[in-house]
Amino acid sequence: MSEPQTQTRIDETDAKAGSTTGHVRWVLLISVSLAIIALTLIWVTGALSQNDVESEGTATGREEVIAEQQGDASSSSIDGIADPDQQ
Repeated sequence: MSEPQTQTRIDETDAKAGSTTGHVRWVLLISVSLAIIALTLIWVTGALSQNDVESEGTATGREEVIAEQQGDASSSSIDGIADPDQQ
């Protein structure tokens, strides 16, 4: 006859070979927060240090600002593309 099988019961901490204190969650939360703060500071300081030409979002806007600074509004043509013969 066969012998009865015995079952070994292990609690959760021994089975995981560690404890679940939540330290990894705090490290992740703090590191993501620091990354967001650092990138926000980089973005804000970069935006504050732009001049008029850099702050324009399109090539047409940049050409208009350059033309206003030079006092020559006729340098831009239709569709905001400068004529190479006029420059």
